[in-house]
Amino acid sequence: METHSQIPVNWKFLHPKLKFVLLFIGLIGSTFILDRLIFVSLFFQIPNEMEWDSSPWYNFLHKSYSLKKEKGAHRTIITGSSVALYSALPESLTQNLNGKSTVDFYSHVAMAPSDLYYYKSDLLETNPDLILYLFNFADLQWEYLKPVGSKLVFDETTWRNEFSDRFPARVVYPKDYLVDHWSLLGKKTITKLITKSLFYVNRYRVFFWDPIAEYLDNHFRSGRKYHIYQGEKPLESIWSKGWTKTKATIECKTQNQLESVFVQKRNTEVRFRFSNSKENLEKGAFESVKVFSKSGWNDLDWKEIAPKDFPWVWVQLEVLTNIPTAREVGLLRNGTDENVGLRLAHYFCKTPKFGGVSYLRQSFWDDTRFLTMTEPGYDKDYFERMVRDSGNRHELWRLHVLREAKKKISSIDYHSWKELERVYQISDYYYKNNIPFVFVLTPENPLEFSIYKDTEWRKRWVAEVKNHLTRNNQQFVDYTEIIKDKRLFFDPHHLTYEGAKDLEPHLLKTISNSMIKN
Repeated sequence: METHSQIPVNWKFLHPKLKFVLLFIGLIGSTFILDRLIFVSLFFQIPNEMEWDSSPWYNFLHKSYSLKKEKGAHRTIITGSSVALYSALPESLTQNLNGKSTVDFYSHVAMAPSDLYYYKSDLLETNPDLILYLFNFADLQWEYLKPVGSKLVFDETTWRNEFSDRFPARVVYPKDYLVDHWSLLGKKTITKLITKSLFYVNRYRVFFWDPIAEYLDNHFRSGRKYHIYQGEKPLESIWSKGWTKTKATIECKTQNQLESVFVQKRNTEVRFRFSNSKENLEKGAFESVKVFSKSGWNDLDWKEIAPKDFPWVWVQLEVLTNIPTAREVGLLRNGTDENVGLRLAHYFCKTPKFGGVSYLRQSFWDDTRFLTMTEPGYDKDYFERMVRDSGNRHELWRLHVLREAKKKISSIDYHSWKELERVYQISDYYYKNNIPFVFVLTPENPLEFSIYKDTEWRKRWVAEVKNHLTRNNQQFVDYTEIIKDKRLFFDPHHLTYEGAKDLEPHLLKTISNSMIKN
């Protein structure tokens, strides 16, 4: 007997088990729909006001999402790990290319070759016309190589288990990683990856509140809580966390009635000088002194300390008493200490311009200060920051492993391993998809490159990578020794801002030559 389509089904006469099944299917279905609506369609519509080197996974996913929506006349994508992020300045490169190409990052911290292997199709969806893979010796995952006789053997079991717990596998490609390795993973890991594959809320919860909190901080709070200083920069430079030197000369373009400064010590005396030009600050300027009786954030009311009878544009702040040091305020753990002044509010003397800074690196005293050191002074500072007791300092453990690897390869035979094979697979993928692909070895600090520079292992490695790329009609560029001044490096592999500017003409040449060739 057929049921007429217009006769409604009586829910109360359904079997209890069938009711449960239907409810379960409905619940799961609505959960999937809601999950994708919120975390795929809506989440990345939130204005991204995150700053450089903050919330790296949100910024990476947001950048990927944005690149897929946009399409310029010619797009150059720079990919790689933090070494790539610290080696290139996309906005500056774009300006210097004069409209020939728009340069963007598709990069995040600790991006291993295996990560890019899993991203390769996603990167293809960003419509690149040229890909620059900025690569470094540090990217080869040396912590998974163990010395066995005259070889270094890749510990794939440890690699597989640890990679499954890294942010990229948990947040970006859990399904792909699970499909490739499920037969060799434990039940707990499999369950975790299945859950993250099914529900975006499980993936994104680690950074879900980051862009929301940043938006609230920027628009509804005092500017006292921030990651990187975005205000007017003093002529003397400023630390990225907003700490001035003992003297700070600022062109105050936006004179808000109330500003904020952070004072490290109680009863700190600060002299203010006001003038309509920077030339008049040292003589003929209006001068006042204010004592901050309490430490921490303090209000700064210009009406109380600024001149009332003539307009001013320039202000000079100078800490006279109770001067703190960079180590005291948490800017340094080790290395050469120096005096600092006050910490300025987020947008001190500047009209806020929110957004568009998540991959925008700026020049700060954190990097510039190295160029003021003598070479022996830099060597001493570098030893204290990067070498001394590195095997027992958690923040330096990976650098210690890399340094030891550089020493070992002088006495071992060359052979390839998984992470290096990934480079070849990535190269082949873009060759098959007709995307110009350039492999760039980034500069290394002369202090540490000398450890393995002349080893047979490195010569063989460079030759093999170059040969593979040549077979695919792709470019191999070696900039390892292009920067001679060690003071342009923060550590063994990361360039300072000034170092990135020094590398820029070479990257411009590489991009331009690639565009002509292709």
